[in-house]
Amino acid sequence: MELLAILFLVTGLAGAWVCPACGSEASGDFCGSCGLPRVPEGMAFVPACSVTVNGETVHVPAFFVDRDPVTCRDLLDWLGAELHSLDQVTMYLTGQDELIMSGEVFQEDFSGVYFVRYTPWVIYVDETGKVGGVNVQNGCFDLPAAALTFAAADLYLQDTGKRLPTEAELVAAVSGGTVGAEDAWDVMEKYTDFLSLTISSVVGIPPSRLAMFGGNASPEERVMWEWTREPWGGESVTSNSPYALIVKPLDPPVRGTALRENGYFNVIFRGVVPLPWYQ
Repeated sequence: MELLAILFLVTGLAGAWVCPACGSEASGDFCGSCGLPRVPEGMAFVPACSVTVNGETVHVPAFFVDRDPVTCRDLLDWLGAELHSLDQVTMYLTGQDELIMSGEVFQEDFSGVYFVRYTPWVIYVDETGKVGGVNVQNGCFDLPAAALTFAAADLYLQDTGKRLPTEAELVAAVSGGTVGAEDAWDVMEKYTDFLSLTISSVVGIPPSRLAMFGGNASPEERVMWEWTREPWGGESVTSNSPYALIVKPLDPPVRGTALRENGYFNVIFRGVVPLPWYQ
């Protein structure tokens, strides 16, 4: 399964490349010296290693990991194809019905436009209630895609030949310098002006409070969480647990928990492709 995913990701890539595992120059889909597949565009190779996770030493097989979190731009076409009715929105974004606000409460010209509160996501709906498109506010296209539920993040990555990382994989990527932290304030402030023009004017609350995140928070508090594929609570919890483990990619990492059915303004995600057969 992993090999098929890799071939899906590297199909169409051309030109010579330098193998990050052995340093040899290669030209095909696999390194002729060590057999490592060509690294997919936008991803990095993390060699097999051992890391300390929650006080225990864990062996991590080699894998590819997204250098950057999935962005709003990455998701636009996929999310637009997934959503057919407004009722579906909360299964993919925020997971909380009360956070979907109709543009009609702001001004008549916004009829049929729904803003997902505290996020840059915008849903367009026709007169029958069918979703006609998905967009984000100007300036937010290349921001990390926050406020997606666990299920939505998982489905998107599956459709792109990847999966969510384990905690150990995130720790390995951070330790190797491949994955860095994202600043929640830098992300949130990009659409503060939008909040000021819409929700703030309606509820009478300053945009700085609506942003839900202060620029004067400590550096660790400002680091955005990332979804992992693991349930919260350790091995005794089944994969059907309503809670998932989220991690701040720091060294050492910070662990937390989140409801799988909810999306959160400061939880983002990235994909991995495992290479268990490569040593």
